[in-house]
Amino acid sequence: MNDKNMKEHLRWLEQSKYDFDLANKLINKEFSVACFLFQQSAEKIIVSYLVLKGSDKVWGSSISDLAEDCIPMDPTFDFLKSYGPILDKYLYSTRYPTYSISGSPFQIFTKEDADKAKEICEEVIKFCKEKLKEI
Repeated sequence: MNDKNMKEHLRWLEQSKYDFDLANKLINKEFSVACFLFQQSAEKIIVSYLVLKGSDKVWGSSISDLAEDCIPMDPTFDFLKSYGPILDKYLYSTRYPTYSISGSPFQIFTKEDADKAKEICEEVIKFCKEKLKEI
């Protein structure tokens, strides 16, 4: 691994932590924003892995797609694909009213949604941190 990859990896890792910490601060009052930030935190830690492994063209925000990009480097990332559909629903529907039949995101998402997003995000972070230690 080169210094450029390490530096970029650390930027993504730090942003993942920032997003997670901010989501934690909002989890009891701003449910839609917390859900979105937990999805973002999970996304960014996966990107940090890809960057550290030398991927120079990381594209997209889907947890499922990013996990798929990791599989050629480590087949155990298949495990994360199962979390994708759950977290990925928070990518757009938490921010844009057009993604729901009625109401705006801040009216629709609940504390239970935010707690579930946090739980899954924590699993993704735990998994990725273990994989980062192996590099």
